[in-house]
Amino acid sequence: MSREAITEKEERVSEQARGGLPGPARESAPSVLREDEPTFPRTLGMFGAGLVIFGAMALAFNLAGRTPPVRTGGSIFCLALGLCGLLFHAAFDRDVQFRRLYMIFGFATLGLGVILSVMPFPEKVGDSFRYGVPCILLALLFMLAFLRNEDVPFYRDLAQRVLLLAGVGMAAFGLFGGMLRGDILLPVGLVLSMVGLLYLISFVGTKGISSDLAYYVALGISGVGALVILLSLGRSLFSSGGATYFTSYGLILLLVGLFYIATGAGMSLDWPVFVLTRRELGSFFYSPIAYLSMLGFAGVSWVSFLQFLELLTDADPRNPVIEPIVRNYLFAIFPVITICVIVPIMTMRLLSEEQRTGTMEVLLTAPVDELGIVMSKFMAALITYLFIWLPFGLYLLAIPLAGGSPFDYRPLLSFFVALVVTGAGFVSMGLFFSSLTRNQVASGVLTFAGMATLTYLYFAAHQSRDEKWQAVLSLLSYLHTWFSTLEGKIVPSAMLFPLSMTILFLFLTVKVLESRKWR
Repeated sequence: MSREAITEKEERVSEQARGGLPGPARESAPSVLREDEPTFPRTLGMFGAGLVIFGAMALAFNLAGRTPPVRTGGSIFCLALGLCGLLFHAAFDRDVQFRRLYMIFGFATLGLGVILSVMPFPEKVGDSFRYGVPCILLALLFMLAFLRNEDVPFYRDLAQRVLLLAGVGMAAFGLFGGMLRGDILLPVGLVLSMVGLLYLISFVGTKGISSDLAYYVALGISGVGALVILLSLGRSLFSSGGATYFTSYGLILLLVGLFYIATGAGMSLDWPVFVLTRRELGSFFYSPIAYLSMLGFAGVSWVSFLQFLELLTDADPRNPVIEPIVRNYLFAIFPVITICVIVPIMTMRLLSEEQRTGTMEVLLTAPVDELGIVMSKFMAALITYLFIWLPFGLYLLAIPLAGGSPFDYRPLLSFFVALVVTGAGFVSMGLFFSSLTRNQVASGVLTFAGMATLTYLYFAAHQSRDEKWQAVLSLLSYLHTWFSTLEGKIVPSAMLFPLSMTILFLFLTVKVLESRKWR
């Protein structure tokens, strides 16, 4: 007799013994739990879809020469706001129908961006490149939002392979095509090389460095950067007109190659400082700090951009705004005030939080020295600081998109160098103040006071009547450094103070940690 029959017989006997009364209900497995429907993301997604349709139609009418009630700036704003709503929905709605729909939308947007980038319209290849780049960047965001929720291996692998192939294609065309022809490098090749690198970083990040393929891709990024540096230096040294080539294109390729090497090494090497840097970056982007800072800075960028457009449109044709026009966009009061607030917010928790939660002792007993801890937190904060500046550059794409005249973008390269150097000084100062106390508010206030002092040096230089003090204060002022680089000039003496400040504050932070270790 089977076990089920014996069990049923025993239950009938037990029921008869109780006088026919039913016994307790048989235990069953727990019922299937359903996730709560994401009502708010879906509502925001519907609102975003309506704004996208409205903004796209208004923009199409403006580009066609019609005069709708909403002008080009308002239509772009509605379109951008609607896309933000759709991205929020794509990131937080796990429903299989929605996430697959966003996957298809990401693939289609990527294909549209590639077609616009290579299509010879209206005259030659590259004329529609300004429309293709926003589509390619938008496709990356939607594919990352899709990969955040997708749990089917086939579709995850498909989206990751698309990221890999697109990144390799754009990086190869931008770097090696720009190396062969200078007119391709600026601006098409430079932009494609950076966008391709973003795609490759996204592939490695979503695949995981534990994957062999992702690990070799990260190593390949460093290898490509080294190859670009060697080829650009070889052409600059051993070809006719090498000096002219180096100042025009070789220096740009050299900087891009160094950026590729640093990115690939940071993702692939398992040195303690790189592991801790990846940990700190994850703590930034898994918390709302980076996103709120970027959102606030994007709003400030929008205000500065509107003022910049007003300056261009109201300019007298007999006295136009002279190049470099980007100086009037970046060198403004709103970005300066915002940076003075964002730097303390970013850095106040770097070491104060470790001391407050008691994890500082764990770090100090780990197989990494104090210098490695300080450098990992410094590099993670500096990368986040540079990432927050991204909206400022993206807004400039709206000028050619709206049919504006091309402008000289090369001062942006020298400004980026100044942004890295001065940003390193800001972050190192905030890191030092964060090491002094476990109170985040106190470290933030100290960093804000330091940023206010560094900003005041610019006004003190203009108020001083002594020429010697004017020269000294100008060299100490980061705003003077920004202004000179926005004119396309890199003055080494202007970089000396922020570099010295960075080294000094990092040294002092290491000494503070060493003193805590031996208490």
